[in-house]
Amino acid sequence: AMAMSILKTISGTGQLSEMYSIDFNEDICIIGHSGSGDAAISAKKPTMKIVPVFHGKTGGGYLTQFYPHLGPVTYLGITQDRDGHFKFVAAEGVNEEGPIFTFGDTNMRTRFSCGAREFVNRWSEAGPTHHMAAASGRHIGTILKVAKIFNVPVDVITR
Repeated sequence: AMAMSILKTISGTGQLSEMYSIDFNEDICIIGHSGSGDAAISAKKPTMKIVPVFHGKTGGGYLTQFYPHLGPVTYLGITQDRDGHFKFVAAEGVNEEGPIFTFGDTNMRTRFSCGAREFVNRWSEAGPTHHMAAASGRHIGTILKVAKIFNVPVDVITR
């Protein structure tokens, strides 16, 4: 929630996200989430649908799918280092056109300058939680300023 709040404040968008899948053939990461969403990230009208099974839980529910803008995107995760101190993990990529999952969740096809495999390795080595926030645009410069104010280190994975 804090990463979403930070990105929403500095960029106007803050979408809950997690790594869904890696398409090694296309060298792209599929990133998204079904939970908290931000309509401001959507390039078109969001859709909502009722599903009989809600992510393996007993009973159904509804899913809201936003359609994030194509182009630059920033991801921010907040985690702890080995001493228990907070740190930010940030990356910039590009959301590209292409097939997305159609089960009703918001999801993005993100290409990273270092490639999908290297991105996942670097991101994982930084020790983030599995949730992160996404924002349209490039915001690492501002994230670095926020981190300086908070006295929090930042692992920049890729720009």
